[in-house]
Amino acid sequence: MTQTFDTAVVGAGMTGRLLALALDHLGFKVALIDRGLPSTPIRDGRTVALAYASVRLFKRLGLWEDLAPKAEPITDIMVSNGEPRGRFSKGGLFGGQLHFPVTLLGTDETEGEEALGYIVENADLLAVCAEALEGSAVEGFYGASVVDYDAGPGMGHGKVSLSDGTTIETKLLAACDGKFSPLRARMKLETVKWGYDQTAIIFNVKHEEPHGGVAHEVFYPDGPFAILPMRNNHSSIVWTERNASVKSFLAMDDTAFLEAARERIGDHLGALELAGERQSFPLSFLYAPKLTADRFVLAGDAAHGIHPIAGQGFNLGVKDIAALCETVDEARQAGLDIGHGTVLAGYDSWRRFDSASLAFGTDTLNRLFSNNFGPLKHLRGVGLGIVQRIDPARRFFMRASGADLGKLPALMQPL
Repeated sequence: MTQTFDTAVVGAGMTGRLLALALDHLGFKVALIDRGLPSTPIRDGRTVALAYASVRLFKRLGLWEDLAPKAEPITDIMVSNGEPRGRFSKGGLFGGQLHFPVTLLGTDETEGEEALGYIVENADLLAVCAEALEGSAVEGFYGASVVDYDAGPGMGHGKVSLSDGTTIETKLLAACDGKFSPLRARMKLETVKWGYDQTAIIFNVKHEEPHGGVAHEVFYPDGPFAILPMRNNHSSIVWTERNASVKSFLAMDDTAFLEAARERIGDHLGALELAGERQSFPLSFLYAPKLTADRFVLAGDAAHGIHPIAGQGFNLGVKDIAALCETVDEARQAGLDIGHGTVLAGYDSWRRFDSASLAFGTDTLNRLFSNNFGPLKHLRGVGLGIVQRIDPARRFFMRASGADLGKLPALMQPL
């Protein structure tokens, strides 16, 4: 039996679930397809930094009320240069520091914002979206993958064939199936990509002293080191390290590993205790110059995979969602075919510049700061000190980290 939908979303990760809910919120008939099962337990100790403009979308979709109690606000960001303790060095911070308190943000465009962003565990975000999906009109097709998609010229719809024999007709298919997207490859959309000689080691710590809502980004020679505030006196650590050193750190017992982490965290959080497992993820860059094909779009990690140095990866996906929803909703109101190439071209041009500027910008930032070249290290410190003294420059960077620059889709505009 063939079932018909306005839109079909492939991939029930954070971006896919959120896109399905946003389209359903606008009254589209939505199918959500994923090869996993909805009853599968969520095991993910990672966190996501939700920018304040992204939170506006969660509020408009009615998700924030359930997510807010699980989120820790970031009220301050500290950016600094650092050097780990070594045989001939005591380590620590050096050079200038950049300080971004939320109180500095007060402008007409950001009036009422109480935080620069929020730290949320991936598992909590997925669970809140899963509960919302159960109460929505989104129809789930789980335990099946896409084996074919036909959206040839002249067809008023695309035909999705699933591995369980189901056939779905849809005006638009959205790929939210991750950085290694099988659908992107099937639709022959090219990518620009390369690997970094870095791996992210991710873990959580419980600490003695309160973090005060402060997020720290310390630039060490081997990569950035982020300390992100979580609820209940916990912090999430994103430790970027050269690939050659990662195995030795991961092979350490908990005591030795925690001591190595403390050399980078410092003493301001007091006694530390590991809270959960350590995870590691090789880092790479991916950018899709073209986001659309016949009745087909990319969103989230399927469209761009960026360095975690600025914590903006998921927020880029949220902007994809908001821009796509606005594009197809305006097309429907004008009586247009939401999957037509001219409609999707609007989404492509809207997202291409923003995605490219952030993707290549974070790449440049990582290359600039992840080295131990003496003169450049000195200039970095001087540069941080100069920006610290220029409030308009600091506000610009704060709005950038809040996903609040450029043409904002309606779902992300101030409430």
